[in-house]
Amino acid sequence: MANIHPLRALRYTSKAGDIAALATLPYDVIPPALEADYKARSPHNFAHLILPQGNYEGAAARLSAWKDAGILATDPGDAIFVYEQTFPAPGTGEVLTRRGFVALHDTEDYGQTVFRHERTMSGPKEDRFRLLQATRVQFDSIFMLFPDPQGEVEAVLSAVCARAPELDYNDHEKTRHKLWRVADPAWIAKLQALMPGRKLLIADGHHRYETALRMSQPRTLMTFVSLESPGLRCFATHRIVHSLPNFNSEAVLAKLPNSGMGVDPLVSPAGHIRFGVVMPNGEFHTDVPAAEGALNVAVLQDAILTPLLGITPEVVTAGANLVYKRSRAEAVAEVREGRGQIAFLLEDLPIDGMARVSFAGQVLPQKSTYFYPKLGSGLVMYEL
Repeated sequence: MANIHPLRALRYTSKAGDIAALATLPYDVIPPALEADYKARSPHNFAHLILPQGNYEGAAARLSAWKDAGILATDPGDAIFVYEQTFPAPGTGEVLTRRGFVALHDTEDYGQTVFRHERTMSGPKEDRFRLLQATRVQFDSIFMLFPDPQGEVEAVLSAVCARAPELDYNDHEKTRHKLWRVADPAWIAKLQALMPGRKLLIADGHHRYETALRMSQPRTLMTFVSLESPGLRCFATHRIVHSLPNFNSEAVLAKLPNSGMGVDPLVSPAGHIRFGVVMPNGEFHTDVPAAEGALNVAVLQDAILTPLLGITPEVVTAGANLVYKRSRAEAVAEVREGRGQIAFLLEDLPIDGMARVSFAGQVLPQKSTYFYPKLGSGLVMYEL
């Protein structure tokens, strides 16, 4: 069952400066240019802790120095945090709001209460393990989804959001972040009573959750958001194939089922999943026969990557032959500029379909989803 616990959080103090100069995106979506920008904003920017570039003991020493200097401090008592993000939806510009809460949850194996939706890669897990082992602080929360069809939890959170937040800032992606600290035992007990019986699905943070399991960490920091939240958005993550020996565009195209010229419209016809295919010799599409309810990322792996290109799940786990891009323009540029051999363009993955197969025990390939916006990092930390 879903066991929610308050925590004594480790957080930035007013001595650290403006939170907008300190908070970041999660570690795994920070490209080098953004990392440099973050680190230049403040000597206490969160990137200095979560991106130590292999110097894990250095990160631990920096953490200790910041605590000694009063840059970071532990809250005086237990609390749960209500967290709200307001943002313009990519593509449409529609202003949306997504609410959740930050708390601890029991760390347990997959399959009873906690479910995963995608596989992980060995390199990022080792990196996060070594950082957690050195610092003994969980810097980022796991982004968890839970069913709330009646809106019971959403109503409890909305009542808190009616008052002024403790923290309020805008990030470089035009997302507004608000945070409320709630220490009222009656409110916490009410929220705790609403959660048992609900399954939890990891949206982002599989590598960090599996690190917590490896550390035998009793409780893990999580941000919980309803699957029915009107501000929950999930976009495709396009796949770019690279470094295949003896690659031949024409030979690959001849093997693709129901292929044709042009990528658009990137809409799957009945009984099929459509993929855009960009290669040095042109832009195409392929319509792969698929059962109703099949998810594109699984079909791509099982029908094309493994049998036609030899990119097995084991190869993907090792981090070879595939890179991932969120935007179509970035994916196409990888091929056009010679860094990739094929870009496979995918439709956005339906959240309800992803949840359905995940709760049934199916695990999708790595980097199957891109939830937007990402949670802010550096707002609430958990000391083991």
